[in-house]
Amino acid sequence: MSPRVIFLLLGSFLTAQAVFECSSHETTAFVRIPRARLDGTPVVISTAGHDLTCAQYCRNNIEPTTGAQRVCASFNFDGRETCYFFDDAATPAGTSQLTANPSANNFYYEKTCIPNVSAHEACTYRSFSFERARNTQLEGFVKKSVTVKNREHCLSACLKEKEFVCKSVNFHYENSLCELSVEDKRSKPTHVRMSEGIDYYDNNCLSRQNRCGPSGGNLVFVKTTNFEIRYYDHTQSVEAQESYCLQKCLDSLNTFCRSVEFNPKEKNCIVSDEDTFSRADQQGQVVGKDYYEPICVAADLSSSTCRQQAAFERFIGSSIEGEVVASAQGVTISDCISLCFQNLNCKSINYDRTASSCFIYAVGRQDANIKANPSMDYYEFNCESQFGGMALCTNEGIRFIVNTKEPYTGAIYAAERFSTCSQVVENAKQISITFPPPTVTSDCGTVIRDGKMEALVVVSLDGVLPHQVTTEWDRFYRVSCDVSMDKMVKEGSVVVTTIYEASSQNTTVLDVATPPPVTAELQILNQLEEPLHKASIGDPLLLVITSEQAGPHNMMVTECTATRVGGFGDTVPFTLIENGCPRYPALVGPVEQDFDKNRLKSDLRAFRLDGSYDVQIVCSIMFCAGPNGCPVSNCLDSGTNELFMSHGRKKRSVDLEAGETEERLSAIIRVFAKGEDEEEMEMGNNTLMTSLAESTDLLCIAEPFFVSSVVSLSVLCFALSAIIAIWGCHALHAKPTKQVAA
Repeated sequence: MSPRVIFLLLGSFLTAQAVFECSSHETTAFVRIPRARLDGTPVVISTAGHDLTCAQYCRNNIEPTTGAQRVCASFNFDGRETCYFFDDAATPAGTSQLTANPSANNFYYEKTCIPNVSAHEACTYRSFSFERARNTQLEGFVKKSVTVKNREHCLSACLKEKEFVCKSVNFHYENSLCELSVEDKRSKPTHVRMSEGIDYYDNNCLSRQNRCGPSGGNLVFVKTTNFEIRYYDHTQSVEAQESYCLQKCLDSLNTFCRSVEFNPKEKNCIVSDEDTFSRADQQGQVVGKDYYEPICVAADLSSSTCRQQAAFERFIGSSIEGEVVASAQGVTISDCISLCFQNLNCKSINYDRTASSCFIYAVGRQDANIKANPSMDYYEFNCESQFGGMALCTNEGIRFIVNTKEPYTGAIYAAERFSTCSQVVENAKQISITFPPPTVTSDCGTVIRDGKMEALVVVSLDGVLPHQVTTEWDRFYRVSCDVSMDKMVKEGSVVVTTIYEASSQNTTVLDVATPPPVTAELQILNQLEEPLHKASIGDPLLLVITSEQAGPHNMMVTECTATRVGGFGDTVPFTLIENGCPRYPALVGPVEQDFDKNRLKSDLRAFRLDGSYDVQIVCSIMFCAGPNGCPVSNCLDSGTNELFMSHGRKKRSVDLEAGETEERLSAIIRVFAKGEDEEEMEMGNNTLMTSLAESTDLLCIAEPFFVSSVVSLSVLCFALSAIIAIWGCHALHAKPTKQVAA
């Protein structure tokens, strides 16, 4: 939908306070308050499409449609497509007030300046960085408390935290106390309290890798058929099937995906940052649309079919009857689902929402009765798990347990420690091994970092003997326990994940203070990833940058240009990547980090610059030393107004920062149009003649004169030949005869 703008008050932006302009060491971000609306008359009303587009306009102080520069302080969003822009904000940041008791489909976005963070750290590729709950706090899970200058420094502290995953903060306005938490209102809803003078902030900048908090884990989907969240549409796309839509959620960059809606008939996929928790009064039954929520589970999914489908189907207000095989009290639905994954007999779950109780059953709908129960939700397990791993934190260390449905013969051992830390079994359905802490022995390779004891475990599944021959078919587990560094006798949370990747273990890191030169190589590859020097227009190619000194996270692309090699006429450079972003995304894709092959790569469509077959691509590469590597660039697709991530960076006119170096790389490719490939040899001969003509003094004559000259010359040669023949005959006859004496 094209933006439609109504101007209500001209020039009022000019009176906005300077507080809404961020300084050079600050990043412009937004704090969102759900179910809130700013009072007053908006300066501009725009049907921009969704909140992400509105945030981009307001962040850059751009008036929608006209592109005029106007200071923006905040905006209201109706949950669908309309934004209301203001030149003021709510108190205490501004002078305006929030409306009392607005309808549920109202969201208030307030511009703020977060100090000492990058645009990527503040996730400016999303519409907001934090969600605020007024006069509210989360109790019991504060990991760190610091006194800060103001609220913005508190938000910055959460984004910059490296020791743990900061999922939320409590900010005390009276004494500027900032409390960083490892949990949030969704993971611990029973610990949320109303508190005057304290505001609670959810971190909306979490990624797929760390959104499950300090315990890590995997994401699975829970499906509710014929269900939707009402009056709120976000990122929409058309996907061929359910699994593609779910993958869209997992891969979403612009939206912190908390739910997905998919219409199997129309193939419409909606990715949203709202869910049944935040929209409890804005949800209900609808025909033809299925609803999915991603749930964090502390379980191994590698042996299940849960990766490409919904793991559970939810039936709201229902419960199953039968014998309970396991139960837990005071837990979240995430904890309950994790318990089901760890129990190989689990077929279904009853979850009591009011009492936060979990009940595991070994039967499903086909084998037991389902009844109505307003306080309960029934979850049926949709995927099969043949192999389950779990761990226990004990006084002796981490006890790792593997349960199988079928008898197992093989070995379980600490990675790189088979000779000193292994357990071999035959025809067993349960295997266990204990990994002692490193303070006791180093035999099992356990380490303590960030208050956790960790071990890397291998379960041999490849059937290869001896068992210590590790192949790609074996399974790897990273197990960890929260422990006390002083006394390792306390039970802690346990995570079992299959995150071992051989390629990521050997990623090259460019050390700080590495002396120059730091070198790299630019190559153009075909789809088989073979180096090539010629292609046809439109062929899909790969632009690849590799370095023996730096890994992909230590490199970024600042600029790439294409120029013609040889040919006739003026040569004009063609910019492919500018300020770290692809200039024409349909021709050159975003720069991606390929950790499997230790390189940067970008998709490229073969093209040609008129006047020559040969194209030279020159790229400027910046190297950022250290384990943190280079930040990503957030790029805007001008065609769709969608943001995407690219591992390039805006070129700076100032000197390089400490630890950064830059190099220019180039590669040449010959590009043909269809049918020209067979004429390459002829083209080469023509090129040779052209080069000869450029290096020799020749006379250019018209074609008719050339033909007549050749004919005249032939006639002349024939005449000369005839004269020579006549002269020869005459000479023979004129020769004197020798006389004989008498």
